[in-house]
Amino acid sequence: MSTEAPLILDADFISSFAWVNRLDVLEGLYSKRMVILEEVLAELSRVPHLAAKVELSVRNGHIKGVSMFADSPEALQLSKLLETGKYGSGEAACMAYLTQHDGILASNNLSDVKAFCIQNNKSLLTTADIMHKAHKAGLISLDEADRIWGDMISKKRKLPAASFSEYISRTKKGESS
Repeated sequence: MSTEAPLILDADFISSFAWVNRLDVLEGLYSKRMVILEEVLAELSRVPHLAAKVELSVRNGHIKGVSMFADSPEALQLSKLLETGKYGSGEAACMAYLTQHDGILASNNLSDVKAFCIQNNKSLLTTADIMHKAHKAGLISLDEADRIWGDMISKKRKLPAASFSEYISRTKKGESS
């Protein structure tokens, strides 16, 4: 069993990979280390084919599905976060869960979650971070990374550059992503 912190998946993050049929990238890096909360699955169910892909990864044991008990500390925190009206149910669930558990937040919604991660000393990974890790680990070639990135953009996923190659070039130059 891995002693590394689990990756807590937000809907916008995992849908980036599900939209382009590349959950294998996440599975290759984080199989059995990913957690998806019931609230995130509910959010994904608005797009049934995305939910089906993620549920298959859960059934295959790559992702662990987790439910919060109604009176648990994380469920109470979830209620407080939702009452603010600032957060969607999935990202609020991820943040609430992380107030009580170790983990790394996987989200692209930086405007909402970055401050939370800083305040709570939690790591944050984005789709761009994962693509970079997958390329660096040799799971995907540069050409394949550019194709996946382009496919994500065509599915209206917001990424910090027009191509993966451009993103890598900017990060090598020390530019903020």
